[in-house]
Amino acid sequence: MLSKKKIIASVAFMSAAVLGVSQATVAQAAGVTGKVEVFSWWTSGSESAALNAILSGLKKSNPGIEIINAAVAGGAGTNAKQVLATRLAAGDTPETWQTHPGGELKGYVDQASVLDLTALYKSEGWNKVVPKGLVDSMTYNGKTYSVLTGIHRANAVWTNKAALRKAGVSFGATVTFAQLEAAAKKLKAVGIAPLCLGDKDIWTAAQLLEETLVGELGAATFNNLAAGKASWTDAKVVTAVNHFNTMLTWANSDHKALDWTGAVAALAKGTCAMNVMGDWAYGELIVKQKKKDNIDFGYTVIGDPKTFVTVGDSFVIGAKSKNAAAGEAFAKAVMDPKVQIAFNKLKGSAPYRTDVSTASLGSYQRAAAKTLATGTLVASLVHGQQLVAASVGQAFSDGVTVLQANKDAAAFGKAMNAATKG
Repeated sequence: MLSKKKIIASVAFMSAAVLGVSQATVAQAAGVTGKVEVFSWWTSGSESAALNAILSGLKKSNPGIEIINAAVAGGAGTNAKQVLATRLAAGDTPETWQTHPGGELKGYVDQASVLDLTALYKSEGWNKVVPKGLVDSMTYNGKTYSVLTGIHRANAVWTNKAALRKAGVSFGATVTFAQLEAAAKKLKAVGIAPLCLGDKDIWTAAQLLEETLVGELGAATFNNLAAGKASWTDAKVVTAVNHFNTMLTWANSDHKALDWTGAVAALAKGTCAMNVMGDWAYGELIVKQKKKDNIDFGYTVIGDPKTFVTVGDSFVIGAKSKNAAAGEAFAKAVMDPKVQIAFNKLKGSAPYRTDVSTASLGSYQRAAAKTLATGTLVASLVHGQQLVAASVGQAFSDGVTVLQANKDAAAFGKAMNAATKG
């Protein structure tokens, strides 16, 4: 006697035969099955909520799939990358994992750790709805290796509106160092720390320096610095680095005890007034802190407001994973237009599909999406987006650690010249 499960399967097969549909198509309609391990460093309130938007989309399209959320907390991905490197070396490969386009992704490509997704881009029509420049950032030797969840803007200065009002300070769409310095004096006079900083993890201080350099020197000069085509000991660079040194004196006294989410929480409370951070802070302010865009908080940009420092979070499919089909299903979920909106609304980033409407997003996100489409894009060195050796980004991070101790802008410049020329 046939079991109930076999009878159901037989009926499904016979029904498909009658309709002229193959058995493979019936299986496909049910979606991918088996386990999919999703490895990331998204563990904060807004990050977890955004990741769950993708996982929900994946589950909806593939009800029989078993999802393992393998997120690792700490260090803006530093801890996760160390765990992943150990696992890959041991042959314990997740189906999909988070990485950044640019030099970081290239490292996995060089190791033959990830699958080529070029055919998937073509079959799904993604090449038609993703800007070429963004596809190029994930393409090596003519092959594309990952999908982006969205594009973050790194060079935003977030402000607590109530704190600024108390000090009699207001900013427009752009701000100079002189304006920031004048605002800092007024904020200190009313007992408010001007700068919200959480550099328990050094990358947040490094990002503050990066956005200061981009804002004061411009996109082209910063790109040339990263590529070793301009000198880090140039007088204008030294001046910008010294401005960073001055900014550090404006920070909250407990900055070394906080991570980036702690700094955002302090901004939300109004114990400090300004936070130079990527717009993942926007997601945290909206989702975790329950603050209102352009009411409780605002934003400005150092220098040219049309300059957009890009940080793209992407996912790859492990070449040696046990269930590559599940990894592909995850990539398709990431690229689903509905998922793009749901994810980015929570994460604070801009969708990178050009056919997705941003009408339901907040005012900041709509403006950021417009700048992404029409502005000047600069890849973040701090977040591994520049197409330079990983050692350059590491030298920048190490240099900031030393700079915080000795305030020697000239010595920092010499170290960076050595790193970029080496």
